[in-house]
Amino acid sequence: MKGYKALGQDMRASLGNGMQFELGRIYTVNGEVIPCENGFHFCKKIEELNCYYNIASSRIFEVEADGVIRQHGNKYVAERIKLVRELSKEDVGQYFEQNLQFLVCHDKAYIRQTVAEQGYGLDVLINDKNWQVREAVTKQGYGLDVLINDKNWQVREAVAKQGYGLDFLVYDEDWCVREAVAKQEYGLDILINDKNWYVRQAVANQGYGLDVLINDKDWQVREAVAKQGYGLDFLVYDEDWCVREAVAKQEYGLDILINDKNWYVRQAVANQGYGLDVLINDKDWQVREAVVRQGYGLDGLVKDKEHYASRTAKNMSNKNYQKKKLKSILSRMYNRLSVMIEYMSDK
Repeated sequence: MKGYKALGQDMRASLGNGMQFELGRIYTVNGEVIPCENGFHFCKKIEELNCYYNIASSRIFEVEADGVIRQHGNKYVAERIKLVRELSKEDVGQYFEQNLQFLVCHDKAYIRQTVAEQGYGLDVLINDKNWQVREAVTKQGYGLDVLINDKNWQVREAVAKQGYGLDFLVYDEDWCVREAVAKQEYGLDILINDKNWYVRQAVANQGYGLDVLINDKDWQVREAVAKQGYGLDFLVYDEDWCVREAVAKQEYGLDILINDKNWYVRQAVANQGYGLDVLINDKDWQVREAVVRQGYGLDGLVKDKEHYASRTAKNMSNKNYQKKKLKSILSRMYNRLSVMIEYMSDK
């Protein structure tokens, strides 16, 4: 049975067990052929591969399958399979061109979406009833002047991500679209006052208006400000622990945050390698485990009352032992090699 199989650039199946394939070699599976469990999977048509792989970024192969073959939806699984030849980008494009009239009218939306993702039939698919198909058209940069007014916000968001019509979309009714505009670094002076915190967070992530957003009512926005490394001397005392944790991750105020009431913050302090001699005795095991991961206090924490902390300590101790052992072996090999080189030089 003829079909098609998509693989990664290294000819591995990125889905399943990551098996490595070779062109022209026959592969046979042992045991019962079971879809999604045991056997070699492929599709009968190229466009159906897009359910599992991105056709544009994958290597596409024509295959011959035989033995026991079972169908499962739009895919097949076979007992034996052979990669006959690899299709070039031109071959794939020619396939879509030759079957375009049928594919753009296919009753399954994911097929029409696949066609749009390949850059074909855009003049037809721009008016498709399915928003995901129209979104795929948008991502091709086609018909943006029409799709900017699409009834679906995901399509308008895709238009914004193309950097088109931002002066219009900055006022869009849906916050996801306005957020996409902010991520394009447009209209930040307007969006800094947006009613939705996702949008204001996006503004902060651009490093804009931090002197204003540092006092935002939503902690997610103030956290974004902290991640920009701004106003840490103020945010180190923030009422929300997520903000203080972000400050700790900037390696600021560790001498203050080491005593924070929230263990997430103290854990972040430990992760910076600060105050380990204090945090090794922390009341929360998550903090003590973070200390262990820094390679500190392993001897004591292997007997920790909390299983996770003691297990991590044991694992770290074993790793350190193996490193020391390997270092010792390499040192002896180096010494012996030095002696041999010196001996040969004397000769």
